[in-house]
Amino acid sequence: MMDADPTEQLDRWPQVDRGGIEEIKEWLTTQPHLPAIKEHEMAMFLHANYNNQEATRKTIENYYTMRTSYTELFTDRDIFSDPLQTALKIVMFTTLPGETKEGYKMAYSRLLTSDATHMNHLQVLKVLTMCMDLWIKLEGNAKGHVMLSDMEGMHLGHMRKINMDAAKKQMAYAQEALPVRLKQIHYLNVVPFMNRLMMLVRPLLRKEVQEMIQMHVNVSTVYNTIPIESLPNEYGGKAGTFEELEKSFKETLYAHSDWFREMERKNLVDESKRPPKPRRYMFGLFG
Repeated sequence: MMDADPTEQLDRWPQVDRGGIEEIKEWLTTQPHLPAIKEHEMAMFLHANYNNQEATRKTIENYYTMRTSYTELFTDRDIFSDPLQTALKIVMFTTLPGETKEGYKMAYSRLLTSDATHMNHLQVLKVLTMCMDLWIKLEGNAKGHVMLSDMEGMHLGHMRKINMDAAKKQMAYAQEALPVRLKQIHYLNVVPFMNRLMMLVRPLLRKEVQEMIQMHVNVSTVYNTIPIESLPNEYGGKAGTFEELEKSFKETLYAHSDWFREMERKNLVDESKRPPKPRRYMFGLFG
């Protein structure tokens, strides 16, 4: 018999109120359109929402509904397929070792090539969304999460490849559905056209997410927030070289290929079973 997946152990979520899990179970009996959800998954959602029941229920609903309806991002997630293999040659994502002084876990992404010729923004977003899903599976129980996005090598040719419809859906999922305790977003090596890029992106971001963003023209200014030793070697850290970090997380992606296929198959909403919305009464009591 194979050992149980350690990421599915309920004791990974000590901050989660066990009574809250029972409340979620009871609520799920009134939501027949949602798939079966395991206790450790309920704990993951509760942890991300600091045990707030209303927020947790909204996140659960958004998570499964978006994963069902946003087919561009959540179908054909075979990491060995040609489109995703091409995307993995364009962009890298990796977790960083250690924690911030607050106890937050960190992830880092960057372009692997400045050549935008073969850039398929949708496939890149799909790969990055898969990476974020895996990050939360592995480190979702952290006190908080920090995202570092390195813009080195980005130029206007990449902007012309942006798929705004896919970007809207990916950002909606990351903000409204992904069970993450996002605390900080750092843009490193900010490009001269960042203002133009933010004009496109800012309307897609909630105000509290906009306030998390910190811009860094170079890497040195992030040292005040991110432990230097947790950064890639090229930036004075000890986490490993870009090549080593890229290879390591890619191997982790490959090792979870079956998990991605299972997630694609099971995390679906059955709209035919969705309870009807309450009728709108006077003064919009239920609206």
